[in-house]
Amino acid sequence: MARILSKFIVALLALWATSAFIAELLGVTIYFPFNIVERQEVPYHRLTTLRLSILLTFSYFGFRYIFFQTEKLYPIQFLDIYIKFFTITGLFVFYSMNVELREYYFIFFFFVVSIILHFASRKKIRNYFI
Repeated sequence: MARILSKFIVALLALWATSAFIAELLGVTIYFPFNIVERQEVPYHRLTTLRLSILLTFSYFGFRYIFFQTEKLYPIQFLDIYIKFFTITGLFVFYSMNVELREYYFIFFFFVVSIILHFASRKKIRNYFI
């Protein structure tokens, strides 16, 4: 069940990201979820959250490469890790910038998504003889 739900959520987020990319090329900015503005800036707290979560994800995979070079990851596992960093970073950034409480739905949504992706990205193969 978690896998079906995670595929549905990932598909929706992928469609959103693709449409936001195309809209930006056409001169319309869309920021999550469906805030459409023409050539306006995205709120600073959201850009900071995005930037810091990308930096943390890069750091995580950099250290993972150095210390656990042979372990492979699936794309869903990458998404799980990134969304977790995005949620945690967003919580700290929103709190430190005193963002209005109504903006926290953004963090709550990605928290729920990270829980679903966590269960969907778990490895099915278990070693019972250890």
